[in-house]
Amino acid sequence: MSYLKAIVSSSGVGQMIEPNQYIRKVSGYVPPMEGRRKKIRMDFNENCIGPSPNVMKIVRELPSNIISTYPEYRNAYELFSESFGVDQSRILITNGSDEAIRLVFNAYVSSGDKIVIPVPTFTIFDLEARMFGADVSEVPFNSDLSFPKDAVIGESEGSRMTVIVNPNNPTGSSASLDTIERIAENADLVFVDEAYCEFKGVSALGLLDKYDNIIVTRTFSKAYGLAGLRIGLLFANEKIIKTLKKVISPYSVNMIAIECAMAAIRDQEHMRSCVSEIMRSRDMLMSGLRSMGFRVYDSDANFFICDLGKEHDNVLKILNDNDILVRDRKGDLLLENCVRISAGTMDECKTLLDVLGDYYGGAK
Repeated sequence: MSYLKAIVSSSGVGQMIEPNQYIRKVSGYVPPMEGRRKKIRMDFNENCIGPSPNVMKIVRELPSNIISTYPEYRNAYELFSESFGVDQSRILITNGSDEAIRLVFNAYVSSGDKIVIPVPTFTIFDLEARMFGADVSEVPFNSDLSFPKDAVIGESEGSRMTVIVNPNNPTGSSASLDTIERIAENADLVFVDEAYCEFKGVSALGLLDKYDNIIVTRTFSKAYGLAGLRIGLLFANEKIIKTLKKVISPYSVNMIAIECAMAAIRDQEHMRSCVSEIMRSRDMLMSGLRSMGFRVYDSDANFFICDLGKEHDNVLKILNDNDILVRDRKGDLLLENCVRISAGTMDECKTLLDVLGDYYGGAK
């Protein structure tokens, strides 16, 4: 019997078609994105410095035929293969990491499959799993927000897929490569999302030669500063890449994004400089908040979790009144009264500390 149900609309004309049963059960992912650009944006883990100047040069000088013709990806595959040390046959260019996630679930996940997801983590994974009717097995992070190694390894036994966001968003903690290997020995697939890899400097790409069931994704949205262009990469063995090419749209990534990503990856000096500056400002901000008496968790990424305790609502109001955006995570498991704060520029981080310092001083 079809899962589509036709119902007569209130006007009595035409039909209203309901989505399938799994879609009806999910709430969707609606990030608060509008009206951010004129504020201090420390809420979405973006590169606060911006992309390489070479990227902006590309934007200004793009020939018109780049826009008027369909995309050609060969040069990009050659460059990305050289840059990441992975054969072209193991790379797929995607419309951000979000498309990569959707492709994998499309190709490999069916109703009733067991998907292991350490939580809290990037919401899209849970959303995708439930849209495909999978059985989600959530494994809570440890109370100190460190990765629950033994629990995930054990729960991965017989799973269709285990998801590892590394470093994890929003906790900022990481799983070791040894842990990922042990998970790969238990699960059919291991999806390793490395959106913040550049800030930690440790990658699972080197495991692809040893394990055929590991998928790794990267994005140009974070360290490279191209969030508005929506471009990412998926790495896996040749068989998985061939499968995913069956379900990807043939031109899902536009040529402006391709050209800009190529310019960005050629300028490794700018990316490394951004990472270094962001990490310095992050550490300064973490130290300043700790001096005010707030609990700040260690992080391997360009953001961190801060427990505001009973001051949660008051701090958010103070920051909002001063046009400083942070991400409220109080609805997440283990994160009651917590916010996630992305490291801004040094000046932006000092502004946040100055604003809160008027109320909390150097110590509470």
